[in-house]
This record gives sequence, C-alpha cells and structure tokens, in this order.
Amino acid sequence: MLGLILLSSSALTTVPSSGISIGIVIGDPTGLSLKFWGVGQNSALQLHVGGGGFVAPADLSVSGSLLFHALLTRETPVNGYLGVGAFLGMETGKNDQAVIGIIIPLGLEFIFTEVPLDLFIEVPPAIGFTTNGEVRAGLTFGIGLRFILK
Repeated sequence: MLGLILLSSSALTTVPSSGISIGIVIGDPTGLSLKFWGVGQNSALQLHVGGGGFVAPADLSVSGSLLFHALLTRETPVNGYLGVGAFLGMETGKNDQAVIGIIIPLGLEFIFTEVPLDLFIEVPPAIGFTTNGEVRAGLTFGIGLRFILK
C-alpha cells in the first residue's frame, strides 16, 4: 500500500532534477554514499560502499538501488522513497565468503532548502546467498547525510 502511495505522487518539487549527491552512510554498510539524480522522473540511482553490516559480511559491502521518490507533505520537504537494488558483500579471514542478494530500500529523505544537503534514513529488507550455501535475510538500516552537487 505504501509503495503505491509513494509511486503515485506527481507533485514532487524537492527532488533535484539532475546532479550528484555525495556523503556518508552509517549502518549497513558504514561508508560512502552516492546518489545520481535525474535518471528518470522522480527517481535516482543510489550507491553505498563501505564496511560493516548485518546481512552482508563485514569487510566490504557494495549496494546499488534504483529509487522512486514521492513528496509526503506539502508543508515540509520530506520525501519518501521506495526502490529495488542488489548488494555484494565480502568477508576475509577464517570464514572467507561472499554474499550476493537483493534489497528493497524504503526510506525518508529531508532535502534542506537553504543549504545543498540531504539527510536520509532507510530500512531496506534484504535477502542474500553466500558462497558457503547459507541464506541470510534481515532488515538492514542506514542513516546518512549527503552534499548535493549541481
């Protein structure tokens, strides 16, 4: 239901029509966050690269997602987003393994009007398959801040 509400909004005014955002994300993973605006109407590509994580192994995790945005209220520049993406994680040491899987980012994003920043929080469910034959599933988490470049 929430996905239909997010995707049906056409009055989106606070999402940049083009550009790149760069910043940090803390959670799953903790590291660099990039967002490429303007890949379609009210959509963007998001990339997270870092370490840590709950579903992907801890040494290195890379995820990429296509996000669809919707303005939640007309009074504030808070957007909701829903997306689909994939992740790859690698772990070295005694448990050398990799995991590949699917994530469904669901989040909120506040785009500041006075400064070119976006603050986001997301809770993407994820399912992954390891090279050791395990299936990992869970709810991941990320909070971040990015600087919007024009």
